[in-house]
Amino acid sequence: MCRGPQNGRQKNTVLVAFRISESQNLRISESQNLRISESQNFRISESQNLRISESQNLRISESQNLRISESQNLRISESQNLRISESQNLRISESQNLRISESQNLRISESQNLRISESQNLRISESQNLRISESQNLRISESQNLRISESQNLRISESQNLRISESQNLRISESQNLRISESQILSNF
Repeated sequence: MCRGPQNGRQKNTVLVAFRISESQNLRISESQNLRISESQNFRISESQNLRISESQNLRISESQNLRISESQNLRISESQNLRISESQNLRISESQNLRISESQNLRISESQNLRISESQNLRISESQNLRISESQNLRISESQNLRISESQNLRISESQNLRISESQNLRISESQNLRISESQILSNF
């Protein structure tokens, strides 16, 4: 964990590379705050499991790169905040499962690209809000299923790219909010 000064603005740019490889398990539980800021690289590779549970806040800001590769499972549960804003790229490829459940909101605005390819499951059910506005591209190809259930809210704004490919499992459940801001790249290779 790299933190800036508590008081005042951080002056020096910090480049930090977090790499977790070869079947590790990263678990953060019980009201933690994980913040990575100013051009960090967070990489998890080779069948890791990233689980964040019980009211955590995962915030990645200012040009970070979050990469999860080779059959990882990203699970965020119990009142997390997932927000993606300002020219982020979210890429999940080849037979992923994107599940967002229990009081989320899915909103895609301002020239986003939503691409889901190669046997995904996209489902939206039970009083969800799906909003795509201002020249977005929504592409779902090759037998996908998009399922989002129980009043979710998914918001992606300001020229994001949402791509889902390559056999990942993205599950967000129980009123989470995922926030990633200021030109982040979230990709699964």
